[in-house]
Amino acid sequence: MFNFRFKTYWQLFWKFRKIHLMRALEYRGDFYFWTFISTIWTLFNLFFFDLLTQTGSIGGWNRHEILVLIGVFTIIDAFTWSIFYHNMKDYTSAVFSGELNQYLVKPINIQFLLMTHSNSFNNLPRLIIGAVVIIKSLSALNYQPSLLQILAFLGLLALACLFIYFIWFILATLSFWFERLDNINEIIPSLRRIWQVPRSVYTGVASLLLTVIFPIGLATSIPTEVLLGKISTSWTAYFVVITLISFIFSQIFFKISIRKYAGAGN
Repeated sequence: MFNFRFKTYWQLFWKFRKIHLMRALEYRGDFYFWTFISTIWTLFNLFFFDLLTQTGSIGGWNRHEILVLIGVFTIIDAFTWSIFYHNMKDYTSAVFSGELNQYLVKPINIQFLLMTHSNSFNNLPRLIIGAVVIIKSLSALNYQPSLLQILAFLGLLALACLFIYFIWFILATLSFWFERLDNINEIIPSLRRIWQVPRSVYTGVASLLLTVIFPIGLATSIPTEVLLGKISTSWTAYFVVITLISFIFSQIFFKISIRKYAGAGN
């Protein structure tokens, strides 16, 4: 039974990707334009941080360490704009318009459907750029992470993306409770600069707020620290636990909110 459901969800996931690739290729001019824009923005961002660290460090991180972190940020940001933004936008739009009913009657997990049914391919080059920057920066540092570090990095990178998704999903679910929160999906993209720098940059109240209470400042730092051998076991464990808590809360909050949606007569 488990294998059957996994196979079904896996096939659905790639079917969604195929459909959106076909749509993107229908308007190739638009696709090429926005791919070019996202690539230029990424290169400019890399140039800015490379220039910023020519004569110093940021939060105790040297030039190449910062570039590794920016490479990780670029990968996470590509997922943010390629998958999360489009799905969250469709999610809140469906709640406001009453079209969420068409999702609720589908014979699959509703959160899986809301998370994966839409995407954009404009940011695909950014994934490649991020990976190349990481590899070149590690080479410049003369540092070779172990296989265990690489596996842990990949796991924490996936966890960081999921953490951002869960937090975003919780915020988007507020659309059940408040009318016409049209700009709710702009909150997380507006905050993403927070996880573009090492967590050591934040001190005092800012550190308490952005790395403990609302720890989005850990999203890029934790995977990067593991890859660079700067690992802090306590911070890594905290990040894993807080991601798990975010997942559980997002499930509970969504189920409670769905009842309110049904009770409103939609």
